[in-house]
Amino acid sequence: MNFKSIITATAIAVSLALPAAAQELAIGRINVTVPFGEGGGSDTLVRAVAPYLTKALENEPTVLIRNEPGGGGIPSTNRFARRAKSDGSDILALSSSIFLAKTLKSPQIDFQFDEFVPVFIAPMAPIFYVSPTTGARAKGDVEGMRGAQLVFGGGRQDSADIMTVLQFDLLGFDIKSVWGLERGGGRIGFERGEFNVDHQTTAAYVRSVQPLVDEGKAITFMTTGIIDPSGKIVRDPNFPDVPTFLELYQKVHDKPLSGPAYEAYLGLMGATITTGKSIVLPSSATREVVKAYSEAFSQVAGDPAFRDATKESLGGYQLYTGKDAQALWGTVTDLSPDAYAWLANWYETKVGFKLPR
Repeated sequence: MNFKSIITATAIAVSLALPAAAQELAIGRINVTVPFGEGGGSDTLVRAVAPYLTKALENEPTVLIRNEPGGGGIPSTNRFARRAKSDGSDILALSSSIFLAKTLKSPQIDFQFDEFVPVFIAPMAPIFYVSPTTGARAKGDVEGMRGAQLVFGGGRQDSADIMTVLQFDLLGFDIKSVWGLERGGGRIGFERGEFNVDHQTTAAYVRSVQPLVDEGKAITFMTTGIIDPSGKIVRDPNFPDVPTFLELYQKVHDKPLSGPAYEAYLGLMGATITTGKSIVLPSSATREVVKAYSEAFSQVAGDPAFRDATKESLGGYQLYTGKDAQALWGTVTDLSPDAYAWLANWYETKVGFKLPR
């Protein structure tokens, strides 16, 4: 593996020796658009992917990473949708925040989901935990928490943090929320006793929350689970002994979540978890380009060195490429009018936040 060039600041270029199994893609350079600044999750992912992707493609294409922060990543994503070339020279790194903005009908969004073709998807799922002061004594101990006043601290109402409030509210808990915190503020507030419920991704949970659980200062409560390529929601493979929200909902209400509420929940879950970190081509890409990238990313995802290098940042979840990635992409859709109306009403009633109508 030989790096030919590395450019720091806003761009990095990588070139490596061609292996025998490299996929054909007759271009000399790949422009990877990252609609966020350096050092974030999407940026970290593509910089980890770059050397392995180069190795998996013919002609040793240089990978040029362009960071285009601002506007929550939406302006850059809009530009990519309008201008990306179909020859495979342009790919885009997407984050759950952009999918959520689309689901919540941000007026800045100019693209549709079907304007992109996924070639790599890394789901990012959260795990929820509560304080022993809530009365919980074990995983999924809803009964022990009856009557508890829950307090959660999050970043923005239109971020993935809303899933904590939505799920505990649907379980019948009185949950109050405090917004405007910096990243990590919720966990810090939890440790200080200001909040009694929180969530973290797998990597952050293992690093920062598991010690609290071991000391008896936190109770692991539930997960959202993961949507598999068939569209089925299954338990989080990292926490197979922890119940999902939908399991607890059925236990509490003696019936499954259904109707517009279920559709809205499923839409939010798809936007915030299923497509957590994705790399896409424009839908104008030729069949040959999609095939070459799908096979190349399959090599990347199956490379033990890559899996080991990204185990912490990607949480150790299964990585999806090819038809599985495209099947997962199909589970992320716009909400129906009834589901969106239910969600908009819930937002306004429960957290005092108005969604675009």
